Amino acid sequence: MELAYRKTARQYYGDPLLSNLLNAVFKKYQGQSGVRGNAEIKASSPAEAQRLQNYFGNRVQRLIHPGAELHVPLKIFAEELQQGYKLTIPDLYEVLNNEPLLTKVEQKQLKEAAWTHLFEQVSLDFEREHGFTLDNTVFCQETFNWFERLKKGSASGYRVLKSALRNGEDACSDLYKCIKALWHLFVGREIMFKELSVCVNRVRIPMFADHVTNDPHAFDWKMTAGRLLWYALNDIDNQMIKTGRKTASDMLVVPEYMQKRQIYRNFGLMDDDISSFSHVFAPHFTSGISPRTLNLSEILSYGKFPVYSVLYAFENPSVLSYLVDEIVQFLDLNGLSFEQIPEKFPALLCTSGQSRSAALAFITRCLNSNPDCMVYYSGDLDLPGLQMMWGIQARFSVNFQAGRMNVSTYRKLSDSAHLPFSVQDIKILKKSLDDLPKVMVGLGVKVYQEEFAKDLKKDVMEVICREIEK
Repeated sequence: MELAYRKTARQYYGDPLLSNLLNAVFKKYQGQSGVRGNAEIKASSPAEAQRLQNYFGNRVQRLIHPGAELHVPLKIFAEELQQGYKLTIPDLYEVLNNEPLLTKVEQKQLKEAAWTHLFEQVSLDFEREHGFTLDNTVFCQETFNWFERLKKGSASGYRVLKSALRNGEDACSDLYKCIKALWHLFVGREIMFKELSVCVNRVRIPMFADHVTNDPHAFDWKMTAGRLLWYALNDIDNQMIKTGRKTASDMLVVPEYMQKRQIYRNFGLMDDDISSFSHVFAPHFTSGISPRTLNLSEILSYGKFPVYSVLYAFENPSVLSYLVDEIVQFLDLNGLSFEQIPEKFPALLCTSGQSRSAALAFITRCLNSNPDCMVYYSGDLDLPGLQMMWGIQARFSVNFQAGRMNVSTYRKLSDSAHLPFSVQDIKILKKSLDDLPKVMVGLGVKVYQEEFAKDLKKDVMEVICREIEK
C-alpha cells in the first residue's frame, strides 16, 4: 500500500477509483462475522485497474487489468487499513458514511434481550429521576431522536455502547450519563448555566461533567461515557447539516486536527485549550530572548500574525534551546537587539514530540498570514521521528520541507554504536516506499536530532543573515 497516512482516511479512501473496492469489502464484511474470506471485484477501467495495482502492490495480484476478477482477502485489506490509519473496516465505513456498519449477526443481536433491556432501563431511570420521559418532543427534535436511532443501530455511538456491553462494562450507567448530558445541553441549558453561575455562552467540559454526574472526568475521552457523548454530538451535528439547520461550509473551515474539539464547541462545551502547548521563539510575536511556552488558547486568540518567511519546527526542546542561544549570541555580536529583527525573520517552534493542537494551530496561522511561508520540520531519524514528519507533511504538504531528515544525513551519522531498531520498527519501516526508510532498514540504527543540530544551525543562520541583509 502507498503511504496512505499522508492524507486523512476520508481524503484517501474518498477516491472514486477505490469505490468499487470499498463497496465489495463492506458488503463482504456485512454478510459475515469477522475478517475472513475474499471480496470479489472487477476493475471497470484502466484508471481503476492502475489505482488498485498501486494500492495493493504485489500483495494481491501481480497484474490487474480491466475486466479481470480480483480476489481481495479481507485480512489483507484490514492489515493495510490498520497499518496506515489504525482503523478497522467498520471504523472506515463510519468515517466515510457517518453511520455504523452492521453485520447481519449484529443486526440480529440488536433484537436480543440485553440490548433492549439496556434502553428500557435507561428510560425508566431517567423518568424516575427527572419526571420526564425520553420521548419528550423538544428533546427528540433537538437531538434528532438519537436515543431511538441508537437503539436501532443507525446512530453514531453504536459501536462504543455495543463494545461496553460486550466487555462487561456498566453500559447502562454510561448511556444514562450521556442521555443526561444531552438533556442538560438541549433542554435544561438555561437552568444549568444559572446553577453553575456561567455568564458566557459556554461551559468547560469538566465543570459540565461534574454538574451532570458529580465526576469532572466522566466525559474524558478515555471514559466510555465521554466517547459516547462525543459520538452523539457528532451525529447530531451531521444531522443538522443534512437537514439544513447549519451549512456544511461551517465545517470546511475547521482544520482536521481541530475537528474533534470543534464538535464540543459547536454545542457550547469548551475543551481543554491550555494543556495543549508549544514552545515558540518568534520575533514580533513573543518578547524576550528565550522561547515562550504558548497554549492553544493563546495562539487561537492572538490578533494578526506576523508575516514570517520561514517556519522551523523541531521535535526536541534541547535543539530549539541550542538554536535560540546561538541566534541571540549572533545578534549580540552584530549589535542587534531582538526588537530590531525584521518582521520576516524566521519563526522557530518545538513540538516536544508528537505535534499537539497548539503547534498545528501556530503553523496554520503562520500560513494564513503568509501562504508562501515554508515549513521545515526536523526530528529524530527513527520510526516515531519519521511518523511525526509524515504527519506534518500530510497537513502542510504544499509548504513542507524536511529539515535534514534525508539519506545523506542518516548515512553520515549512522554506525554500529547507535541504538538498533526493534523488530517491530523494522517491520513498519519496510512498508514505506520512500528512500530514507529503505536505507534506515538496511543500516538498522537510530540517529537522534541532537547529532545534526549544528547542521540545522547552519540552515537557520543562512536564512537569518539573508533577511538581515535585506
